[in-house]
Amino acid sequence: MNYKDEKQIDKMVKNSNVVINLLGPRHKLKKREDFEFINIEVPERIAHACARNGVHRLIHFSAAGAEANSPSIDFQTKYEAEDIVKKAFPNVTIFRPCPVYGMNDNFASIIRGQLNFFWNKFVIVYDDCSTKKQPIRNADLAKCVLNALKLEESKGKTYELGGPHALTMLEVHEIMFNIMKMRPTLAYMNP
Repeated sequence: MNYKDEKQIDKMVKNSNVVINLLGPRHKLKKREDFEFINIEVPERIAHACARNGVHRLIHFSAAGAEANSPSIDFQTKYEAEDIVKKAFPNVTIFRPCPVYGMNDNFASIIRGQLNFFWNKFVIVYDDCSTKKQPIRNADLAKCVLNALKLEESKGKTYELGGPHALTMLEVHEIMFNIMKMRPTLAYMNP
């Protein structure tokens, strides 16, 4: 779909009661303008199209860690988008999920891809893996969406969503190795 074409966006949301914006960068972007396009401009266009076409509910996905002063351009632009989307569609429900895992998810796929890439079956890490993640299962995230749609008081609200356990990246790697029935091997490298 051409997200620069308002008519195409209108056509997609027309006759919809609910629109869920899950768009975001899936591959490595480097330029700020690329992040601004997918994280700010497109959500703004979707929100305006929803307002123009009488959509009852808009669910907008941002990210846990979205902050104006984040070192991540992705998180900076996701944060900026939240205010812009709220102005265009005040009753938007915003979700800020932690990494999502489940069948064919991006979070675990990156780790699996690293394991399959190297013939020695090790993962290259650049720190002590003490960074914490609070992954949420995709089925639980779907329940959050359904519950928000049922509750009128969720309109105009922002929700941080994480799973029940905060894990270090070392623990995440260990879990992945266990699932794949492999001996855990991490190769520490200084960038």
